[in-house]
Amino acid sequence: MTTTNQAAKETTMDINQLRAFITVAHTRNLTRAAEKLFLSQPAVSAHIKALEADVGTTLFTRTNSGMSLTRAGEVLLPEAEALMQHKHRLEAFAQTLREDYVRHALLGLIHPIASGKVSRLTRSIIRREPAVQLHIQYGMSGEILSRLLAKRLHGGFFLGKIEQRTLQSIPLQNIAYSLVCHTDDEKKLRAGLPRSLNGYTWIEMSGVSGSHKNLQQFWHRHKLTPKKQIICDYPQAIIGLAADGIGLAMVPKHSAEAAQRQGSPIALIGEFEQQLPLHFVYLDEYGQDPALQLIRDAVLEVWETAEAV
Repeated sequence: MTTTNQAAKETTMDINQLRAFITVAHTRNLTRAAEKLFLSQPAVSAHIKALEADVGTTLFTRTNSGMSLTRAGEVLLPEAEALMQHKHRLEAFAQTLREDYVRHALLGLIHPIASGKVSRLTRSIIRREPAVQLHIQYGMSGEILSRLLAKRLHGGFFLGKIEQRTLQSIPLQNIAYSLVCHTDDEKKLRAGLPRSLNGYTWIEMSGVSGSHKNLQQFWHRHKLTPKKQIICDYPQAIIGLAADGIGLAMVPKHSAEAAQRQGSPIALIGEFEQQLPLHFVYLDEYGQDPALQLIRDAVLEVWETAEAV
């Protein structure tokens, strides 16, 4: 009888419990884990308690900095992650058994990537698998990250530093950002750098963009306190506003130079050029997914020397 009860108990662990466990382990916070899982905090807590009851030991301890894994939790985590990856791989394989199966590859792009690279990447993906249905979604870095975590993308690009245990990150290149202004303002602006920058309206992107944090750091580094900002999340519109004399902006250098070649009256203030790191990122769980592997191989071809970290 005891053996039967024990066997029954071993079948109670489910995927939702493991998913909650992995998410809490990575976020170290029940509230953030609940947000990522689209569950209530009590529901996440219930999953953790149920899993602890199944394994017969405590998996987390509460500390001042949040939820910390116990030794048992540290041992269980890689096994749970491997199981989730295998589950995803099995689900992807099962889909290929359908007679009408068409592989879908979901890719998240951000505007700072040069259009030439986007074209090369697209051609590489289609050349590798002509029948693939490629879905390209544009967004800002924070939006791409959210879609990745919500499993609405196989892989995507992120501008800036990224530290997330559930993600794999491949550094690709540094993208140069230049400070631009209307050509009529260049002489006056240069005369009092950097303090003269305080006297202008700044056109910036919102907090979910990869360049937002960099601009905040730029202001802090140069002791700037701009009195007025305009938030605009469309890069080409930002350059257009600067060209119309509305304000200053920090934009991808290649975009600013392209606008200049087309006759846009903007000047690049080279003294303040910034370098922002571009990464290709994807969920650990998708590491063996054929669609992710297709996209990743194409990314590595286009950027050539990139290596996963």
